[in-house]
Amino acid sequence: MNFVQYRQNMKLAAVVVAVLVCACPALASAAPKACTCKNLESIQQELKNAVYLEKFMRELSKTVADAEEAQRQLKKKEPNNPVSRRSVRDVSKEVWTKEKAKARVPKVPGDNGPEAIGLEDGTCENNPQDLKDVAAGAACKELGDFALKHEEGHRKLCAKDKEAYWKRLYSEIAAEEAERYKEQAKAVRELLKKVIDGSTVKVSEETDLTIKGGPAEYTYHIAMPAIKLTGKSSPGKDDWELTGKGTRTLGVTSVKMPGLTCTPPTQKLPSKITATLTLDGLKMKLDETSVTGGGTLTMKCKAPGKGEGFGYGVAPPGETGSGQVFKNEDVDLTSTFPEDIAKTSWGKAINQAGVSATGTQTTKVEITCK
Repeated sequence: MNFVQYRQNMKLAAVVVAVLVCACPALASAAPKACTCKNLESIQQELKNAVYLEKFMRELSKTVADAEEAQRQLKKKEPNNPVSRRSVRDVSKEVWTKEKAKARVPKVPGDNGPEAIGLEDGTCENNPQDLKDVAAGAACKELGDFALKHEEGHRKLCAKDKEAYWKRLYSEIAAEEAERYKEQAKAVRELLKKVIDGSTVKVSEETDLTIKGGPAEYTYHIAMPAIKLTGKSSPGKDDWELTGKGTRTLGVTSVKMPGLTCTPPTQKLPSKITATLTLDGLKMKLDETSVTGGGTLTMKCKAPGKGEGFGYGVAPPGETGSGQVFKNEDVDLTSTFPEDIAKTSWGKAINQAGVSATGTQTTKVEITCK
């Protein structure tokens, strides 16, 4: 390669590098997309943080206000006390700074924006770049909008009387922050409802059950294919219900009896199931009611030199039952709840009848974006 070719290649490399460098910021600044159930974890954490910070700031306001009042009383009753020479505002700031540092707020998954922003000292404006970073770094668009709305609340209050705004005691600052977080929590909660309302929610079950009574042992498989749950939240309540109907089937997979060789029945006994999922976007519980379809299971058992075949019935038609499957569980996109049958209410009832019931009942709840 001669010197001219070398210089040409270096220029080309420089152009390529420049293009790549210029392209990167454009990709990084792409606006977040609208929130969907794919952002469920981020929305939930944003709500938890807002609720926590509202409570924290209200308690902080009281703590700081108590310290402010104590300093006023000290200045009034003990004017010669060296501590009373400190201004109420100095004490207010000191307690605010110390107590505020105790706040513990988990990071919202997918959020790459600044940890905290505020009005520029002595003004009623935010740094424009801070606002852009908040919007661009949000896990999804609406969460960024809510954070910007929070800052807008500060700006509006400041604009009413800038001088008074910046002379406030820190108990007042904490009280205002509590109000901003209250508004933010309300907005995020409504978003959480909207996202789940716009998703498909299904519940399914699989149970493997073994019952032993005397020398006999029966193994059952109980299955409820996924049921689609429907329902909508309402603005006036934090929690709401989703309901759905489906069919649960019970089949015998194996039978063991001394001296006999048994062929499990091919029939399956159905039950009509109504499932009700109650949730608030963070926690959920599942209740079910059932109505048996009835029927008879018939199987063949062979014994040397003897006849074969007999049947037995399980639950006449129309029998009803109900119970709580789980409660106070976290709402996730996919939730699986395995439970020891011996610990369930119906498992305990079987065991109290003089036989043993063992196995696992697994319930699954799935939330998928439409």
